[in-house]
Amino acid sequence: HVTGNVGLSGQDQVDIAPVNASLTIYMAGGGFSTSGNAGLNNLSKNPLALALYGLPTCTGINLGGNAAFSGSIYAPQADLSLGGGGNNTYDFVGASISKTVTMNGHFNFHYDENIARVGPSRGYVATSWAEK
Repeated sequence: HVTGNVGLSGQDQVDIAPVNASLTIYMAGGGFSTSGNAGLNNLSKNPLALALYGLPTCTGINLGGNAAFSGSIYAPQADLSLGGGGNNTYDFVGASISKTVTMNGHFNFHYDENIARVGPSRGYVATSWAEK
């Protein structure tokens, strides 16, 4: 349970072991962000091993820089910003429920269908779409 803002930058890393490990973050602070080469490294690449829950007070999640993300985000009050993208085939693998999503730069988003098998699912539903 995180009560303040989270800002990972530069070389900051949180590594989740590749076997029998998981991380669940309950984000009560206003914002969660990564920039530079910082990131949450889910070494198993299984999106079920990393969950970020944005509580009602979490209004912004920014995953920038070159780090890849494998996990799920449930933050219906948060604006999700995905930017940068590195040399990975998939920069985001998993699922996200958020107020808005903005993707900039070289960015690949892969919805992992395995998440739908273990939890509630409606599939991909866009309520509006605008390309700039």
